[in-house]
Amino acid sequence: MRRPRPILALAALALAPAAAAAPAIPERPVVLKRLIVGGEPIDYDGAWSRIVGLTTTGVSSVSVRVAPLIRAAERDRLAADRKVWAATPEPGAAFVAVIYLADPKAQADEFETKCGVPNPPPANAPIKRVYDGPCPHGWVHRRYVETLAD
Repeated sequence: MRRPRPILALAALALAPAAAAAPAIPERPVVLKRLIVGGEPIDYDGAWSRIVGLTTTGVSSVSVRVAPLIRAAERDRLAADRKVWAATPEPGAAFVAVIYLADPKAQADEFETKCGVPNPPPANAPIKRVYDGPCPHGWVHRRYVETLAD
């Protein structure tokens, strides 16, 4: 009995139907929501925060994803102590929407102007708006985000 030649075996594999690829997870926008106090909209609901907890896991950076799911595509990676503005997550949510300055050495006081997130927002700003500003943004797992100031 003859053994099949390796080249023929490889050709047969090339002709076999490819496994169906998992569908791409659609991007989910970061939404800025204003707090309502006494019936009046005030600041955006979020806080200056930082990336933490990486040394305990042995990882040097955390993924910024295009949607709030582990399987979502990675948009960027952030190192420990990186400052981000984090939207207040829904109760029980595993991910936090973040916006951050492209330059990791930029100061927090540059954030509002450079990223287009003034606090307080103008009086005519909508209660909710999709962030489409110039700064990088996405979704980070909640366990890696620590609030610094509300």
